[in-house]
Amino acid sequence: MKIGIYFESSPREGGAFHENINLMKIFNEYNKDYNFVYIVSSVEIKRILENHGCKTIFFRKNILFRVHQFLFKFIFFKYLFKKLKIENVFEKFVLKNKIDLTLFNSPSEISLMASNLPFVIILFEFQHRTDNYLPEYVSFHDFNLRELIIDHASKRAFKILVATEKDKNTVVNLYNAINKNIEIQPYVPFLPDIYNKNKDETDYDQIFRDFNLNKKSFLFYPAQFWPHKNHRYLIDACEDLKKIDSNFKIVFSGYDKGNLIYLKNQIDKKNLQDKFIIFDYLSNDQVISLYLNAKGLVMPTFVGHSTLPLYEAFYFKLPVFFTEGLLDDNLRNLVHEIDILKPEDLSKKINRSSTETKETDIKTNSAYEYYLENCSRKKLFENFSKIFEQYKYLKRRWSEL
Repeated sequence: MKIGIYFESSPREGGAFHENINLMKIFNEYNKDYNFVYIVSSVEIKRILENHGCKTIFFRKNILFRVHQFLFKFIFFKYLFKKLKIENVFEKFVLKNKIDLTLFNSPSEISLMASNLPFVIILFEFQHRTDNYLPEYVSFHDFNLRELIIDHASKRAFKILVATEKDKNTVVNLYNAINKNIEIQPYVPFLPDIYNKNKDETDYDQIFRDFNLNKKSFLFYPAQFWPHKNHRYLIDACEDLKKIDSNFKIVFSGYDKGNLIYLKNQIDKKNLQDKFIIFDYLSNDQVISLYLNAKGLVMPTFVGHSTLPLYEAFYFKLPVFFTEGLLDDNLRNLVHEIDILKPEDLSKKINRSSTETKETDIKTNSAYEYYLENCSRKKLFENFSKIFEQYKYLKRRWSEL
């Protein structure tokens, strides 16, 4: 069976891109039965994928495509195309390349053009609906486009993949999706695999020493600088944190998404420059060295029923301080929940974690076991294979593959 994987994320998108690259590597590692081909519209992505031994086909986004893409945002034109039996340029491209099933590895706008194509799509968070006051949902992201993509997927996708039970319930309740068409696949981070392959040859202690930080004296927050990531909470929490550890520091790492200047101004205003270390980009090995030596991962985010750093911290047995009530119920008992409306709550939870070490050890060990059981690379491939095999079986009712 020939499966076309539409890949459009770029290295500048941070976690989403790395998650897609990791998915590609897992497919390369375990695939024996499927003919995967990557549909790309970027020369940069084509080069990256081909360097990993992937087959690619280039889909050119010409003027006709732009016209069709615009028209397919409206139900009337979708109906008109179908009535007149006109294939849009993306459908024609997929059919010409004899692709049996298309996988969108992100909530891509081009999925709206898959009106007469069987497809599987991975959807991320849906909190543009529940937290629509955030500036990125008001202006940066196209709210209506997100709605169109998710609504179309809910009606037309063969399968939708989401990361948590809460995400699944959101799609069912807000978009009337069919429960059986939604599969839960937790994020599988790529850093643990890199660490396992490199730990005997890479001197992570030396990499960490280059940061000039003390072990277990800093909190780590790897997240792009969006307002919804709530970095401001950690600035507000500093006064109380200083009372329990005057030497602590907080390490930020991520691409600026328009909020970094504001955060730096707040740090300057409170004279906290000595408490924050801010990195734009870090290598994989640098991030791993920070995980190995941090006091804890802190994530006061407004958005995300699970995140890549959450699972990374589980693997590296790092205590996690996460937004209260946001995670799936099966994840909440693995973290130290913090009230993000009360900055002083963070110091209380960190102090409790440091003094009640038995409880902390139980959480970190349970989180590690959860990771091993649910975030296996092999298990991820098996979950995708079940979807592919189900479609293969069904298609054989009317067609040879």
